[in-house]
Amino acid sequence: MPLRFRNILSLLLIALPGASAMHTPVLPVVARSVTISAVPISKARIATEPGMRFVRGWALVSSDPEFGGLSGLETDGSRFMAVSDMGLIVRFALDSETSRVSDARIQPLPRGCAADTLKYERDAEALTRDPATGAVWIGFEWQSRLCRTDANLINANALFVPPEMQRWARATGLEALARLPDGRFLAIEERPDDGAFIGPALLWSRDPARGDVRPQQLRYALPQPYFRPTDAAALPDGRVLVLHRSFKPPFTFRGKIAILDAVPARPIQPLKARVIATLSPPGIADNFEGLAISQTKDGRTFVWIISDDNYLWLQRTYLLQFELEPQGQRSGGD
Repeated sequence: MPLRFRNILSLLLIALPGASAMHTPVLPVVARSVTISAVPISKARIATEPGMRFVRGWALVSSDPEFGGLSGLETDGSRFMAVSDMGLIVRFALDSETSRVSDARIQPLPRGCAADTLKYERDAEALTRDPATGAVWIGFEWQSRLCRTDANLINANALFVPPEMQRWARATGLEALARLPDGRFLAIEERPDDGAFIGPALLWSRDPARGDVRPQQLRYALPQPYFRPTDAAALPDGRVLVLHRSFKPPFTFRGKIAILDAVPARPIQPLKARVIATLSPPGIADNFEGLAISQTKDGRTFVWIISDDNYLWLQRTYLLQFELEPQGQRSGGD
């Protein structure tokens, strides 16, 4: 059957009791150029707190059947990279003023990061990058492992399965991964949607893919029950943004962006973030799973989030841009 319908069928089967869609074969990803259009969002009702301002947004559209399912975002403000739970990497350039997309490509995960046969082996959900070296770390949810590659994204140069992550749930495991400016790494479990206020997190003092350092086991306090972490990104000053999502049947998504003022060297109390933006109906609200930070040369800080459309026609691939303003200052919204 056509690839898009095959992928949709696999995703729907995951929700059925006893289904084995995650263990069924999937087609390999072929590297190629693609055409992506960025359709500006004319009006967005997004509630933001002082210091956070919605700037603009787009719905990303492509006729390529493998485009979609995006998570784990990285950007410098003009070039974007995201991973997919179908085992692909999407890269493109976007001129935010003209909404023109260029140099868009789909490619497979780096060789050695994951096998290319079963969906659960390719379920990439998290992405973080060292801006100084270009090194990229990719996190896998079902296998609870980390893969490190260089800026070319061709071959893995390290693969690590943290023992502490093996206790995390497979379907709701590693979702949020951030490299902090001081070289530490923070990982947060998505955790089952059971309404609990506290979930597990791990903090490494240096690159976890080296395998020679054990993480500190932490607790992360959810900003609200049923809002689960889906991504994280560090600000240059050491604060950390965390993206959250909730889902209510039959088909209602909500999202929250929260900020951690700091991650202590050895946290004792649960990490507690403050909500600075909420996405909910009737405004834009979808399955937001990717979060990234960019800064301009004059010091402006932008926050980007992207949604996973699950390859379903009911959903969209949204890319939204916010500005995080200096603490204690706020200008009027657009």
